[in-house]
Amino acid sequence: MRKNRWIRVLLVLSMLLLLTGTTAAARTKLTVGTWLAVADWESQYGDQMNVFRKNNPDIELEVITIASSPEYAAKILMLWATGGTELPDVMQVPPEQVAPLVNAGIYEDLRPWVARDPSVNINEWLPGALHAVQFQGVMFGVPAYVVNYTYAYNKDILASRGIVPPSLYERVSWAQIEEIAKKAHYDADGDGSPEIWGYYHGTSYTELLPLVFQAGGTIFDDNQLIKLNTPEVIEGVNWLVNLIRSGWHGGNRTAFYNQQVATMRFGSWEMPNIISSQVPMGVTSGIQHKVASEVAYITPYCMTSSSKNKDAAWRFLKWQTTRESQNYVAARPRVPVRRDVQMPAQFRELLTGLINALEVSLSYPYHVHSNNIQTLYNRLAAPIFRLEQAPGALLPVVQDAINAYLKEQM
Repeated sequence: MRKNRWIRVLLVLSMLLLLTGTTAAARTKLTVGTWLAVADWESQYGDQMNVFRKNNPDIELEVITIASSPEYAAKILMLWATGGTELPDVMQVPPEQVAPLVNAGIYEDLRPWVARDPSVNINEWLPGALHAVQFQGVMFGVPAYVVNYTYAYNKDILASRGIVPPSLYERVSWAQIEEIAKKAHYDADGDGSPEIWGYYHGTSYTELLPLVFQAGGTIFDDNQLIKLNTPEVIEGVNWLVNLIRSGWHGGNRTAFYNQQVATMRFGSWEMPNIISSQVPMGVTSGIQHKVASEVAYITPYCMTSSSKNKDAAWRFLKWQTTRESQNYVAARPRVPVRRDVQMPAQFRELLTGLINALEVSLSYPYHVHSNNIQTLYNRLAAPIFRLEQAPGALLPVVQDAINAYLKEQM
């Protein structure tokens, strides 16, 4: 009897060991690529991802730093060119670097995955977020979080100048921005170095884009050549140049944090600076001219088309857009991709304005040669904003130079 009992014990132990081994073997290692150091990724997203880990115990996340942000796309393209076997299953991608990676066919088209998964409703995403994960007819990823912009003002400065600020749910016009900037501008001795600048927008390529969209234009034609010699672009640039010439536009973002600029086009990426500087800031629901529009920069997670773990990758991707996951985005605070999230009370006003602006935002316009286009535009168009050349005269020249470069690459 004793011998039989020991045999039964050994059989039970053997079965437990077998089951344990089977469970361990059944876990799928899902590799996630990023440009961040692993410690930084865990610091930013750890709480959010730990919920995914808890809800998906059969998936083991392994985070991998592919390269720093400036070299990120180049490193991915190099790995893809050598077979792609070292690429992770899922990648976090900076929006400015999306185009060459999608163009190379590195990412899975997620439209079929969405179509056959009833648990995913992309209509719950804000329109700007949905628009931003599509390029060349491919849905290349899911939106993880948003960087976008709206109009912001210093409550104390406007109050001291007797200016009634626009409301949170208002989309301010170019004319309103100009009028408020004129009234808020303060140069005590008239020496041209004001104590308070009226408005700051900026003059770079990325700051040109919202003006073009708000004027009702686009920046590329159907052949992905740049369009600068158009009524919409010229109108937007002239509006900004007139603000500069009037002396109301100036300073920089740091000057806004230091309460030396009354109003500006505010980006959600600046939240930490606003919090640390304790600027008494109010926001609206965006900016409009002929149309209400803005530029949205969506950081997506993408599934590598060569992944061996696509089912696990899809579970990871679709979880990013759930209400539960997006609550963590709002808490950071960053702009979520859906409206039905829990917003921390101290950030509710700022996030509401940014989310409302996202309703009418268009994606950053993807282009395979985005970096070089930006560099060329910023260098060649600079004389306009130094008031050395008229927009109507120089923009056609800048357009021709950039398009000559683009045609060489085709």
